[in-house]
Amino acid sequence: MTKRKARELKGSCAQAKPDGMTGDSVNKYADEVQNLIEQRLRIKGRTLEKALARAGRLLPKWAHREGRYLVQASQLMNHPKLRVMIDDAKVVKARDMLVTHLKTIDPKERRKTRVLGVLGVISFNLILVFAAFMVYLVWRDYV
Repeated sequence: MTKRKARELKGSCAQAKPDGMTGDSVNKYADEVQNLIEQRLRIKGRTLEKALARAGRLLPKWAHREGRYLVQASQLMNHPKLRVMIDDAKVVKARDMLVTHLKTIDPKERRKTRVLGVLGVISFNLILVFAAFMVYLVWRDYV
């Protein structure tokens, strides 16, 4: 085999993925997940990576892992030789899992739960203060 044929074969292997996965589609998936995080969790970030970091404990560990994979895939898609390392099925699976999880989150329900939790803590503390005050009154023989 001549050097020219070897270069042509080598060059054809490093071309775009055969399944049609492009950098634009991976970036589109990452943008979709980032927009859902912004809508559902009310967390803004310039990139998906920053939005995931700000999400913290609001997302489960597996969601962070899948999000990191999407970020890594979108970065690798920009490099022609490294894009071969990306598993298309895993990218689609990561996107699907994140989208289905984020669509189940209801922002109104989260807000209502947070407000009810704060009100519960406040009412419990008021009951404790009232009980302590009653104990003080009984102890001092005022009641």
